[in-house]
Amino acid sequence: MKNYEKKSLITTISLFFIPLFILASIVLYMYHSDKVKDIEQNILYQMKDYTFDFKGDTFTLDIVEDNKDKKLFKIYHCKEGLCAYFQIPSTGPYLLKVIYDKKKYEEVYYDFLVNIFKFSIVIFIFLLFISVGFALYSLRPMKEALHLLEDFLKDLIHDLNTPATSILLNSKLLKRRGDFEETERIELSAKTISSLYKNLELITPREISKSEEISLSNLVDEKIEILQKLYPKIQFNKNIQNMFVKSNKNAIERIIDNLLTNACKYNKKNGQVNISASGQKLIIEDSGIGIKNVKKVFQRYYKENDTGLGIGMSIVKQLCDILDIDICINSVVDKGTKVELTFN
Repeated sequence: MKNYEKKSLITTISLFFIPLFILASIVLYMYHSDKVKDIEQNILYQMKDYTFDFKGDTFTLDIVEDNKDKKLFKIYHCKEGLCAYFQIPSTGPYLLKVIYDKKKYEEVYYDFLVNIFKFSIVIFIFLLFISVGFALYSLRPMKEALHLLEDFLKDLIHDLNTPATSILLNSKLLKRRGDFEETERIELSAKTISSLYKNLELITPREISKSEEISLSNLVDEKIEILQKLYPKIQFNKNIQNMFVKSNKNAIERIIDNLLTNACKYNKKNGQVNISASGQKLIIEDSGIGIKNVKKVFQRYYKENDTGLGIGMSIVKQLCDILDIDICINSVVDKGTKVELTFN
């Protein structure tokens, strides 16, 4: 099961189970309250019967002065346990206080709590079972639609790769015959299509091996060489010296490609892109238009203007999570964006 399927399943189960859980809890609380009253009422009637013959050792007796606060034939919670007051045949202002020992009451109440707890567990398991079944049933059409979409995407990626590769190969062959500006433009456009293809290829990344020794300086240089031709008015400032990381070259290339492309695409005219390194941290900073909502930038298909597909930064975040890379973005509108990658 994919991550988005797990999230959808958990969300649907929660949305269905939580209201049922709250409703069941309210019903159980009401049942608990009524049952406690029944237990106390039953003890009260036993007290009344006890005042007729005073047989048994269930209750203890005391004589107390009568006052308006002491109502007859009513259960009170006193320090000794449960107690009730009864009239005695006497001319004096006295009442008979019948006491049910606190420990005895706690034993009865504890037995009741154990039974209601067992009953609650059965109810909640049953409700959870219903919630899971409901979630699986309701998500099945969406799951089928998403699988169809993924199959379509895979076919699209496969079909996109062939013409892009062919254009790149033929443009390189044309360059051997003559260095024309048009040929270079074709090659740059083909590389842009190839970059989009590689992004689509990693739109649902799985486990990625981290066994390659990668020179970040070389990867940045290769990307700057391409972007400098696409964005000739952007000034690149690079300060990386022999920074190597052990990771996955294709994935790191995708991360750097998306970040540098965004730094150029959303930059100002005659803007700057600064790439530097500090320890195990790679920093990419631009003087562009900034990001209005940084918290949403990693959401798939989120974009703040009409350009792009809104999948680049989502892929960057997924790859960073898989490769154990911490990514931090700070941005100020109309001043620029700073991205920090920390390789763990």
